[in-house]
Amino acid sequence: MRRALLLLPLLLAMPALAQPAGLAETLLHISESAEVTRTPDEIVATLRAEARAATAAAAQDIVNRAVAAAIARAQAVPGIRVSTGGYWTARNEDGRNWQATQSVTLRGSDSAKLLELAGMLQGQGLAMGDLRFGLTREAQRAARDEASHLALDALQKRAETVATQLGLRLVGLREVRLDATGDAMPRAMEAARSYSSAGSSPVALADDVVVQATVQAVIVLGPR
Repeated sequence: MRRALLLLPLLLAMPALAQPAGLAETLLHISESAEVTRTPDEIVATLRAEARAATAAAAQDIVNRAVAAAIARAQAVPGIRVSTGGYWTARNEDGRNWQATQSVTLRGSDSAKLLELAGMLQGQGLAMGDLRFGLTREAQRAARDEASHLALDALQKRAETVATQLGLRLVGLREVRLDATGDAMPRAMEAARSYSSAGSSPVALADDVVVQATVQAVIVLGPR
């Protein structure tokens, strides 16, 4: 016979419970979370080149030249990686002219150097769309693995504690589910993103990045 138990806070305050004779196993559904913090090792800025003109071709030509100039300038800065993003062209609602837009993304580990470059591109007419600190893929993966390890350890210890409380033994884990998330936009960036003007560099202050992992599992308990 099987019986499913739902772990409740009240359970921990209860004495060991006697199990019915012949009980083969008890299933315990629990979850645990753990988190680690990391200092950001990357800063990312996304800017937009925008233009309006009487024809689509004219608007696109202005954007094309602005993006080409931005790429050339970014590629001349050591340690900065540049890429382009979405490109779209549409007629304005009044139907009198066209608007074209394309994004340019800058990535680097040297925040001072990247912010100086972003300020120069703003001075050339590009608009700041997003500015954030975060982790590179390698750092994100390492932090996620560490958080997952901590969550699994915590879940196993909790399962052993509950098994002892119930007068049972831990047989094993079943249906383990692991989820990991990273908070890649520190709170300090919200105020910094809105501060920029032509001729000056954006101001950005980094906060720690939090990477969290959650483990859910069905714990199999058996008689001692």
